[in-house]
Amino acid sequence: MRKIRVLYLLVMVPVVLAPLAAVAQPSGVPPTVKDKAQIEAAVAAQAAPTQQAKPAPAPPAAKKPAAKKAEVKRTEPIVPAYSGIREKMAVIVFYVWLWFSIAVLIYFLRLWIKEADRVYKAKYYEPEESPRKDNPMAPVLGD
Repeated sequence: MRKIRVLYLLVMVPVVLAPLAAVAQPSGVPPTVKDKAQIEAAVAAQAAPTQQAKPAPAPPAAKKPAAKKAEVKRTEPIVPAYSGIREKMAVIVFYVWLWFSIAVLIYFLRLWIKEADRVYKAKYYEPEESPRKDNPMAPVLGD
């Protein structure tokens, strides 16, 4: 029995602590204005030579209505992060509540199994030795 408890502890500790450790790790730092300016300058420098190499387009006689807007390409890196301390604390509280509720449910399940084992070992429902010889069937929940 002691080996099973140690094995259970070795399995459950990383499972419980992994989400909490992931939340506690500092997430990537969002790009600053300086970083965005450097990225925009690099993109402009790459686009500038290609624009100079092309001949100037002839002016259109009549303006054509734009059918679709061109997709805007994002140049800054997308960094997943919490929007604030309240959101980070909400995630931590959710994980704590989740694992606490799982632990409580496992505790009640273990109590239910222990009681079932105790009744089975006492041979409470066997008709020959049962104090309930008149009704040897196990009672349903709620009786």
